[in-house]
Amino acid sequence: MNVLYVEDNKINAMVMDKMLSKNDSHVIIAENGSQALEVVKEENLDLILVDINLGLNQMDGCELLQKFRQLDIVKDIPVFAVTAYAMPGDEQRFINIGFDQYFSKPVNFDQLISVISKIEKSFEQQ
Repeated sequence: MNVLYVEDNKINAMVMDKMLSKNDSHVIIAENGSQALEVVKEENLDLILVDINLGLNQMDGCELLQKFRQLDIVKDIPVFAVTAYAMPGDEQRFINIGFDQYFSKPVNFDQLISVISKIEKSFEQQ
């Protein structure tokens, strides 16, 4: 599975890469929204994971999601919020914005891998 992870924190990106690589996923890291928009035009992706806070003076994950949804090549790719926003109501807020799934940090990797496995099985059935 080809996964784009949009994350400005290098340590978080490295941890996600290592965890998903154990699941035979190929992880591409983008440090900001601009890089992510370039990657989606160049790579054949199966899943996109987006941090919400991508740094000062940068497009945030919600803005990036809206830009993704305007691109035909991304419309059918699941986009998951991966964020430190973990207050009551945050999950529903991000789902309402248009994310397909929500994961709070620190990420429960067993839960994430379970959801990714379901996506992979749906590809196999197509």
